[in-house]
Amino acid sequence: MQGQGGTTKFKELRFELVIAQGLRISKALSVAKWPYYHVDLNAGGGYNTELSVPVPGSPLNFLKAAARNQRSNFFAFFVDHNEERIQELITRPEIEAVPDRVFIDHGDNAEILPVVSEFIAARERAQYAMGSILIDPNGFHKGVPWDPLQSFCATFPRMDLVLNLNVRTYKLERPHIEKGAGAWGRYQLHPMSTFPAWFSRRNWMLTEPLQINGDRFVQLVGRTMQTAQPDYRSLGFYDLASDRGQRIVADIEGPSTSSPAEFSLLPNL
Repeated sequence: MQGQGGTTKFKELRFELVIAQGLRISKALSVAKWPYYHVDLNAGGGYNTELSVPVPGSPLNFLKAAARNQRSNFFAFFVDHNEERIQELITRPEIEAVPDRVFIDHGDNAEILPVVSEFIAARERAQYAMGSILIDPNGFHKGVPWDPLQSFCATFPRMDLVLNLNVRTYKLERPHIEKGAGAWGRYQLHPMSTFPAWFSRRNWMLTEPLQINGDRFVQLVGRTMQTAQPDYRSLGFYDLASDRGQRIVADIEGPSTSSPAEFSLLPNL
């Protein structure tokens, strides 16, 4: 299941509030005819159902944030590789209520980004388009379409990038990627310290790793514009360039302690 645990609700709250601010900013800066574009690359089925009390997932949280901020002029793209989850998402009443605003795709999330690019380009200039991109895989390197996402972010500088990445799998994967060992040898290492350059986003904030279902996940937000930090300190976000932010990154990217035996703990490719 998609990153479900006792702290899932708090993770989803962070996502919702970050995206809600983007919705408000776009509404203030744009005339009504310019839409807000949202892309969820690991959408899931709409609810985190493994918990004792089901928690709304990221697609439904986005729709709720759009409604609360009276941002009806939006287009949302939800994609997931799990067909069963996509079928669940399609039937959610929240989705059915806005059929002309939501596009749902079962498939590889790398393939949706060129489609979204063409969709936006047919409506406005890429450099002015505002929106958000949410990436919430179970791991770190797998599940993130790194190269297509890099190109997409360079093309659309005003779209916020929101990530939830598995710290544990980063530490497990790193030595094998660096050595070019096994199936992981075909991957490129993507330390968080390289994100500003890779994603063409100068301003970043991140959290201390959050324990979710036995793993530790770090939440990051990358923006072209400077983030008003007081709005996020209560949620545990720190500026990447701050002493606290640099310490978090150093702790995650420090020397790997993975042993060959731990390679069996990596997710199947």
